[in-house]
Amino acid sequence: MTIITMRQVEEALPDLGYAASFEKNLRASIRKCEKVYKTDLGRIPADLAAFDRKWGRGRVRHVPKPFQTANQFRTWRKNSRMVIARVTSAPKPVAMSSEWATLLSYVEENQGKGQLLGPNSHLTFGVLARVASQAATPPNEITGVWVGQRICHLNSAQRKSFLRGLGRLNALIAHRTCLPELQQLLPIQEIDKPAPMRPQPNKWRRKAKRPGAALIWQDFDEIIALKRDGDDAPLKGAPVQFSANSAKAYEESLNWLLNGLAATDLLEEDADLAEVITYANLVAATNHWVTARQERGQKTNSSTLHNHVTRLVHLAVNYLEPSSREVERLAKLRKKPSIRTASVGKMSKARETWIEDFDRDVAKQERAHRLPEQLQHRAERTLSKSRAGKVRPGEMMEALRAGVAALAAAMLFRASPLRATNLRTLRMRGEGAEFEVRDLGQDNRLRELRLSIPGEQVKNGAFIDEIADDDLAPIVVWYLKEIRPRLVSEHPFNKPYTDSDYLFPSTSDRPMERSNFSQMFRRACIEVNFDMTMHQARHVTAYWILSMDPNAWDEAAALLGDDELTVRKYYGWMNKRRASKAGREKLQQARKEIHKHRKGEYNDAA
Repeated sequence: MTIITMRQVEEALPDLGYAASFEKNLRASIRKCEKVYKTDLGRIPADLAAFDRKWGRGRVRHVPKPFQTANQFRTWRKNSRMVIARVTSAPKPVAMSSEWATLLSYVEENQGKGQLLGPNSHLTFGVLARVASQAATPPNEITGVWVGQRICHLNSAQRKSFLRGLGRLNALIAHRTCLPELQQLLPIQEIDKPAPMRPQPNKWRRKAKRPGAALIWQDFDEIIALKRDGDDAPLKGAPVQFSANSAKAYEESLNWLLNGLAATDLLEEDADLAEVITYANLVAATNHWVTARQERGQKTNSSTLHNHVTRLVHLAVNYLEPSSREVERLAKLRKKPSIRTASVGKMSKARETWIEDFDRDVAKQERAHRLPEQLQHRAERTLSKSRAGKVRPGEMMEALRAGVAALAAAMLFRASPLRATNLRTLRMRGEGAEFEVRDLGQDNRLRELRLSIPGEQVKNGAFIDEIADDDLAPIVVWYLKEIRPRLVSEHPFNKPYTDSDYLFPSTSDRPMERSNFSQMFRRACIEVNFDMTMHQARHVTAYWILSMDPNAWDEAAALLGDDELTVRKYYGWMNKRRASKAGREKLQQARKEIHKHRKGEYNDAA
């Protein structure tokens, strides 16, 4: 019977071999589909592809109704998908041709220690046999061209097994003169393996330690040291002017240039950095990059190209002393339309779509103001259970994650819309602490929470000095009393964090890792059905300011730590929306005017 509806899936559930207790959970998830889809099970298609398109896979980015938490939705989705996959997506065996079946039988009989073929050769050879049978290609018609065409349609695991199976076939071909019963089935000569799909690594990169590239990297390191420490020798404990992430980005850009020049055979041994970063070389590397991406079907209008060219032009103009003519050409290069595409210097489409959806969702705007308290309440539910008895480690970790996110959201909305790096590296005590909270526990009514971050620690060098709102203090006190101590001394998975000076600690004396911090915030927000990243919180702050006062560009720029031109560029769509709304109001007013009674003119016929 062909199963096409979820009603049929429920009827087939007892025959799928699940344990009775687990089958009960699966049946509950299937019946839940009626509430989720708002229709009868008999009208819900059992289509795995449609299910994945509608509900997604992997990370939960939205919690639909009627689910209250991301865990509830995740469990329902996993159970429903599991059953649909089992009843509708069971792999159909490929009918193997008689020629391939004969060869596979021979492989099974002649594999193992001391045999022609190694142990378990029939497994990988079987992959090759099934792919060829599905394509109706007999063994003696296998060629290198055919292999290259077929391998593109396999995933990485299948591709690896397919190539190993090809190696087994080549072993048979090498001994074909000793196998008279198989000679008619085998190709005449061994099959060439295709070139690796992954490009060869750049042999001019730093890790390759190529002697001819030593001067390039020596010049580069001298420039990075100059950018990092200035003209003076580095002092221990002195603020870093040029971060490690920035140095890594410049190194990636140089590797991009070297890769493009190596591919076009334009690099010479023992060249220095000034001979490498030139207008002609940048043009050649750009053309190579664009052509390669077009051949792979990838887009070329991303900001990646502009970022690479901009960094390299900066190095050349400021540190390599090019001629005035070369400086002029380099300045024009980075502004060319093919390099400075429409996406450069603008908010990404995904972020713009998110904030525009936020603009239309009044309920979400209201919930954003209450987000710190929502996350605090989510954590307190588990903490209250733990005080009465034990809770599962995973459940406690979710509570701690919600507590971290509650303070992060409160800091972003009630102190300053910091960038994620500045937020996670805040120190709460010690010399030079950016967010001093040592005396807060004594009397939070008399304590003024001040956020002070030196300009050298901020992306664009802007000094941040903000006094937090009064409603931040209760969240900070709760976090320091309930959440941070548990991370430090009562970690649910016995991975205690270090009680360092950082507000958001980690397992070392460093601040919380970037990926862990971002993941904690995002997952906790999704648990309360509010999908937002920390960077989107900056957009929300600017939106609130400009929605209250359309002309408050200076205020929004000052709070974000950006210049006014950037804020206008990112949030100019709000002016268009307001203008459109005003235009609609005038149009409605015009329609009302046309229906008004108008006094006529008296015509004296006499």
